[in-house]
Amino acid sequence: MAKPEVKADELAKCLAVLRQASEPMTAIEIAARLGLGGIRETQRRHVRAIVKLLRDKSCRIAATLQGGYFITNDEQLWRDYLEGRQIDAKRVLGETGKRKNASYDGQQGLLFGQRFTTGAYAACGMQTRS
Repeated sequence: MAKPEVKADELAKCLAVLRQASEPMTAIEIAARLGLGGIRETQRRHVRAIVKLLRDKSCRIAATLQGGYFITNDEQLWRDYLEGRQIDAKRVLGETGKRKNASYDGQQGLLFGQRFTTGAYAACGMQTRS
């Protein structure tokens, strides 16, 4: 899937929307305010691209999992947010490596229904099967 093309006016509008917001806004709410079309996932992807570019321009846009995006001027909150993102990224990479190793027993057994040890299933969060 192609990356969304972000226009300069979208950056300015998004920044204005976030500055005016009294609470965090979801990507869908931001997309509606910006008049972005397409399906929800396309709208979310476009807003993420806008937010990334704004962050690259030193805008302190933080996010919560349920609440959405918000601008912060609180230095400690911003540092905590960035540190949390780094920890999350490391965790995801670690879990991905574990799952990759657990799903491959040298014979691609998980793909073809062969038996596995408890350890391989435990690493994937699955029940042992016999």
